[in-house]
Amino acid sequence: MQKTFLVSGLTLLLTSIGSIQNHQPDDVSLAFQEFKKKYQKSYTIPEEIFRRVIFRSNYEKIQAHNSDKTQTYSVDVNQFTDFSQDEFVAIQLSFIPPSGWKPSDEEVIQVGVEPNDSVDWRSKVRVKNQQWCGAGWAFSAVGAVEAFFKIKKNLDYSLSEQYLIDCDRTKNKGCLGGHPDLGIKYIANYGIYSESAYIYAGDRNQVCTQLYGIHKIKNSGVQSIEKTGLKAAIKEYPITVSVDATNWNHYKEGVFNNCNKNINHVVLAVGYDSKGNWIIKNSWGTTWGEQGFMTLKAGDTCGVTQMAFKAI
Repeated sequence: MQKTFLVSGLTLLLTSIGSIQNHQPDDVSLAFQEFKKKYQKSYTIPEEIFRRVIFRSNYEKIQAHNSDKTQTYSVDVNQFTDFSQDEFVAIQLSFIPPSGWKPSDEEVIQVGVEPNDSVDWRSKVRVKNQQWCGAGWAFSAVGAVEAFFKIKKNLDYSLSEQYLIDCDRTKNKGCLGGHPDLGIKYIANYGIYSESAYIYAGDRNQVCTQLYGIHKIKNSGVQSIEKTGLKAAIKEYPITVSVDATNWNHYKEGVFNNCNKNINHVVLAVGYDSKGNWIIKNSWGTTWGEQGFMTLKAGDTCGVTQMAFKAI
């Protein structure tokens, strides 16, 4: 699913058609064709002109960023490069913080771990792809439960985000956003099917289906984690964290540090390095970032310490 946001981009489209047709550099034209092929993009003729305008703008920003030697991370063309910034935020980032919640600017010092300690659970987790469904909350919740069983119980499950999207509708809203703690709690109360039994469709309108005779997996519950205790918790197994991912769309590799604390996405914290930088597992597939992962600057970068939960 792709939204076009044609109204907001109409002025840009009309003023840029001539430029794109007559003056677009060859490298951008070639990059756009390679992009369409790699990500299987198909447009109507009017939309292709519109998408080329957006792609060109993003491509030039990517080149400028990577030419800046002061940057601590690099960016690259990926599945989001034909999206405007507004589209990216509207489609991918739909986490809604609890009513009345505000981020804290308090300095956070992690406790319960040794200086220069590190942990890395990347080999124990799966990178999945939420596609065009804003259900990062469900992928984070399921990832936390999968990691709990894998590391604590030595049970390797691939569980169904689609079941959680379809069925956990008390306060969660499927592809329109939700809360990872409620997702983990739902799994503890009602169980969850395997991914192979309840296949991912990325659709917010599916009806909740109970597969009678198919075994469900249950964890015991969910536990909130204090801001100072993230590293100690991650040392046991990965946890859900809520972040401001507004500027994450073209991240490729390196230590990311370009964000505020406007929480709008949920991911899995799967480790930290000896400098305290966080290792993050996202749900945008392996073509994004470091094979689906990100290195996030130490501290409360992107609000990573503000709201965390673990499966128990």
